[in-house]
Formats: sequence, structure tokens, C-alpha cells
Amino acid sequence: MAFSYPTLLVAFVLVVVYAAAAVPWVLLGFDDSGKLAAQARLALRNPFDRRASGLLLFVIGLLVIGPLAVAYFLNSGDPATIETIGMVYGATLQLQLIVDFFIVGFPLLMLIWPKGGAVAYAAFREGVRQPLFWVLFAFGLLALIVSPIVPYFTFGEDLVMVKDLGFDTMMLVAALFGTLAASQSISEEIEGRTAVTLMSKPVSRRQFLLGKFLGILLASLLLFALLSWLFEGVLLGKSWLDRLDATPVPAWLTSYLSSLNLAEKPTALVRGIGLWTDHTMSVLPGLVMTFSEVMVLIAVAVALATRTTMVVNLSTVLAIYFLANVTPVLVTIGHDAKVRTPGPVSELLSFTAGLFDMLLPDLDTFRIGPALVTDAALPTTYILSVLFYGVLYSLIVLLIGLILFEDKDLA
Repeated sequence: MAFSYPTLLVAFVLVVVYAAAAVPWVLLGFDDSGKLAAQARLALRNPFDRRASGLLLFVIGLLVIGPLAVAYFLNSGDPATIETIGMVYGATLQLQLIVDFFIVGFPLLMLIWPKGGAVAYAAFREGVRQPLFWVLFAFGLLALIVSPIVPYFTFGEDLVMVKDLGFDTMMLVAALFGTLAASQSISEEIEGRTAVTLMSKPVSRRQFLLGKFLGILLASLLLFALLSWLFEGVLLGKSWLDRLDATPVPAWLTSYLSSLNLAEKPTALVRGIGLWTDHTMSVLPGLVMTFSEVMVLIAVAVALATRTTMVVNLSTVLAIYFLANVTPVLVTIGHDAKVRTPGPVSELLSFTAGLFDMLLPDLDTFRIGPALVTDAALPTTYILSVLFYGVLYSLIVLLIGLILFEDKDLA
């Protein structure tokens, strides 16, 4: 069977990209002894060294047989199936890149910020290894899987409900994990005098607290990212269950496919990858806004963990979350009461609501629900402003936490 050059080129590029994305997690998961990494370094220095011949032959075989297998599939499969396989390729590649981000990110972090990065890495590993991480992941996974099946009686707007519930589920799971992890990782180390040992490394209190925050935040981000990846698949499954019209091919993808000028079947494969990419990008703004809310709540939990126990910390974060959500309503009620029935009570209510509005985070800023209902595309500037607000509020809270921690007697 003869293969055209463009088909082989597409197959080769896809295999190389997929294999390159697999390298970090393969080395981490299957190379505890470091033998593969040593052979790879040896092969790069001297490709003809016999000690690296096995790995070199495997790579050559992968780069030859892999593209040929993909090209054969492209020639024999039907376009609809090939497009679906392209979407699966895009989904699995995204999962690999998520894992790679954390594998590669920590060495870079420790290179830039050695002491704080080491604290962050330790907090991250501690968080991910906790049974709580996987219990909450299983809970979030179950909630996401069940959500498309539940009838919502919304007259054709079930997909909007699934999206809204999905964002809320991921936010609550990640925020709950971050709050509990902060209490366990910081409060228990302070109370158990483990923090005293760390301070003698020497690790400053600032490096300790910020490193803990970053490690817990990244562990929560991993949990959030895994759930969001599954959430993207759930949304596609819901569209299929409800037999909704297929999403039209976006203009940028149509233009890109035209510029490639490939045959029908390779085009179908690339189109499938592009459709998954476009689907991911459509969900990404909501994910950024939702995780910004998670970041704020984790910052509050970390700041409180320097002075409070787990029960008090969790209760306070829940109270802040509740009050921050009802504050807009309280502000409206206080304003109306001040206008309609002036007096000490209405003045006190208005003042209290205004105080809450000033001090507590504006969680409505992170809500994606209104955009889902109106099906409006969120401007990039708005998403960045929400992210900036979340980062700024988190930094202010962490600064307060540092002030509280500096006065804490660890002896």
C-alpha cells in the first residue's frame, strides 16, 4: 500500500509529539533506577555506544513503525471514525501535558527558588499522597459522571445546568481539599514543632508559608485539572445523549485545514484534534475564573492555619464563603432599608453589609453562570481582570498571614 508524502508527514508529526509528551511521565513512573535516563543521556552523547543501542533501536522503531501504522489507519479508516480518533488523540495528549506540567514544573521552580520550591514540592507530595486527595477526586468524578444523567426539566437547557454544576463541583472539591490540606500541613507542623526544624535549615518564615501555599495550591490545581479534563468529556457526552446539533467547525480550524491542503482522511484526523482543542479553549475561561476562586479560598485557609486548628480553619473558611456569597444581597437589603425606613437599625444593617462587602472577597466576580445562560463569549480582558483580582486578593491575605506567622511563637 502506497502512502502519500503529506499523509506520512502528518503521521510522523503526530507520533513525535505524542511520544515527546510521554517522555516525562514515563521516566518518572517506570524509571526509578534512572537506567533509562542514563541511556538517553549516553545516546545523545554517543549514538553508537553499545550500552545505548537498545534504547536507540526502540526510538528508531517507534519513529518508523509508528508513522507507518498511523498512515495505514488513515488510508483504511472512514473519515468519521478518523475524526473521532483525532479527538481522542487530542484528549489524551492534553492529559499527558497536564501531568508533564507538574513533572517539569517543580525542577524549574526549585532552580529559581530553591528553599521555597523545596517546601512547595514537599507540601505538594504530601497533599497528593493523602487519601483525602483521591477520595475527593472520586467524589468529584462521580458527581461529574452522574450530572448528565440527572433530569433537570429545563426545556432544552440541560447542558447549561451540567456546565454550571460541573464548575461548582470542581470548585468545591478543590477548595475543600486545599483548606483541609492547609490545616494538616501547616497547623499540625506548627503545633507538632516540625516547623521549628524547618526554620533551622535555614528556611525563613516567609519561605515556609509561601512555599506551603504554593505546594497546596499546585496540589489543588492537579486535582482541579484532572477533574476539568474529565468535565470536558462529560460535556461532549451530554451533547451526544441529548442528540444536540454538532458544533460547527470553527473558522480558525477551517482556515488552518485549508492551508494544509491534505487529503480527506488526514484532514479528518487533524480536524478531530482541532475540535477537541477548540472545545478545551471554550471551557478554559470558566476554568480560569473558577480556579481563581479556589486560589482565594486556599490563601485564606493558609493564612488562618498559622493561628487556628483544622476545625476552626474549616469553619471560618466556610463562614467566609457563605457570607461572601450573601453579601451582595445584604448590601441591596441594607440600601433599600436605609432609603425606606431610615433609622439606627437600617444604618447598622447598611454599615455591616458595606463592611462585609469591603473585606470579604467578591465571589460573584468568579461566577461563570451568567455567561453560560446568555451563551456569551467572555472577553479575554475580563478573564485576565478576574485572574488579577484573585491573585491580588490572595497576596493581600497571605501578607496578613505572614504578619500573623511572624508573631507566632514556634518554640
